[in-house]
Amino acid sequence: MAAADIVVLKVQPFGRRTPGTRRGRARGLPVVVSSALETSVGIAAGLTLAAALPDLPYACGWAPCSYSADVCSQSLLPVDGAMPVRRPEPDLLDAVQADVATTQRWRERLAAARDS
Repeated sequence: MAAADIVVLKVQPFGRRTPGTRRGRARGLPVVVSSALETSVGIAAGLTLAAALPDLPYACGWAPCSYSADVCSQSLLPVDGAMPVRRPEPDLLDAVQADVATTQRWRERLAAARDS
């Protein structure tokens, strides 16, 4: 009896698509790619992983524009059950940019975590 029937991969925990592609192939099970709460930029990374797989026997799980606003004016959205594999243009980043104090606080926090 197998412990799993399918492998669900998410790009974001890997930080890029290559490890996800290798992990999916190494399991010898059917693979689907899924997203979480992401903008079109994150979804595009998942689409790239899905497109790199030799076989997708099942539908992938996308949650397009799960945030209240996307960072792309032309969001990646499904049409007739399919999504285009294209590079998104994050042209709305200024609308969600953190102020200088918040940015500095997070840079210091990340540096402290890196150095600990």
